Formats: sequence, C-alpha cells, structure tokens
Amino acid sequence: MISRSEITEFMDDLLSIDDIMDDTVNGIQVDAPGKPEKVAFAVDARRDVIKRAVDHELLVVHHGLFWGDIDRLRGRAYELVSMLIKNDVALYTAHLPLDIHPEIGNNVLLAESIGAAPTDTFMEYRGTEVSLMAAFNEPTSVDEISNRLGDVTGEEPFAYLPDRLVKKAAIMTGKGGMALTKANELDADVFITGEKTYMTYNQAVDMEMPVIFGGHHATETLGIKELMKVVGSEFDCITEFISAPSPI
Repeated sequence: MISRSEITEFMDDLLSIDDIMDDTVNGIQVDAPGKPEKVAFAVDARRDVIKRAVDHELLVVHHGLFWGDIDRLRGRAYELVSMLIKNDVALYTAHLPLDIHPEIGNNVLLAESIGAAPTDTFMEYRGTEVSLMAAFNEPTSVDEISNRLGDVTGEEPFAYLPDRLVKKAAIMTGKGGMALTKANELDADVFITGEKTYMTYNQAVDMEMPVIFGGHHATETLGIKELMKVVGSEFDCITEFISAPSPI
C-alpha cells in the first residue's frame, strides 16, 4: 500500500506528522495499492483537483477531506473518496505540519518571499505555535511588502494602511485572522495573512494596525510547491503541481 511507501514515510518524517496536533488527519487519509510513480501536489482536495489527479498514484494536499471526527461517509465526502478509490489514487494531507515547518513551511517561505528574516514563533494552538514573527533589515512600506507578495503568488493582495513604514511583521498564512490580536500585543508593525475577513479588517482598523491579506489559497501554495521540489529531488518519480486558485 502507498501508506507504507518510502515517499509517504519520508514526508511523515520530514513534517513530523505524528508530533503535531491538528483539526484534520495528517498523513495518509485515503490509501491505495501500488507504488507512487506519479505524484500530484495541490492546495486543496477539491473535486476539480481530484479529477485532474486520477492518472496519478498519489495526491498530496494541504487541505484534505477529513476535519474533526469522521462518523459517516456520505454525500460529498462519499463522492470524493469514491473518485480516489475507483482510480487507485491515495490522498496525503499536510496541514499545520506544512504551515509551520521551519524550512519549507508556508509561514517561513512567505517571510522569505517578502525579504523578512524569521525571528520567533507565537500564537499557540493545540500545543504548537502556529504563527511567525519576522523582521526587515530596514523600514519598508506596507505597499512595497504587498507588491513583493503579489509578485510571488501571482495574485494581488489587499493592504490596509499601505503607506505605513514597518520593520516587524507577524505572519499566519491561510485563514489567520485569529492571530491578529496577539500580533498586536507583541508589537508587530504589520500583520500578514491570507483570507480577507470582515471582522479581521474591522479589528485592524480599530487597532490602527496595517494588515495585508494575500489570499488563502495564494499564501498556501508556497509550502506545497516546495514539498513537491523536495520529494522530486529525493525520489525517482514524476511530480506535478495542480493549480486550482480560489478568489477567497
């Protein structure tokens, strides 16, 4: 089975899958027979992504299918799992382990992409600090940081207080608005996350704190693409990134 393959065991080890508590099942979520010779990588295990992955033996994603307790396999869950099983495609998920990895994680890669150096972590969630602090060598405008992020992701971020000069950035990719208050308490000059939400924006206005929303999907393509490079360099397999952007 693919769950016992060298590739999945390598990713389990690299990402410390068993050591990080999460709201999802990390590692193999759906197993399949055979050897993973063609491996697809994507942000989401969405219907359109799975359809494009049916000629692969393994699909590796950031957002998998199972969140919380699994008590029934019906409706959408049944249909998507059936697509995987009927085509002998295994599904591997790396959520928080890929967000926080110190070398190929979404947070650290976002920091590096905007020219900031990681300095610390913060915002404990289920025993793990899931957000990152980073610093710029010199004061940089929020607008410039936003432009750098957009150049990397290919999507235009939204920036609040774009003219403000900042040095200390708090980062939590994806839907990271929960970390805004803590970032403010720790004297971050700007908060950078993915998903633009009404309440996070309102909180930023009340705090008079610059915020950059880079897009949930856009800010979380970084880690999965880097994981694909690592797997491709370590194993004799064909790798492919399946791009399926979301406007949210």
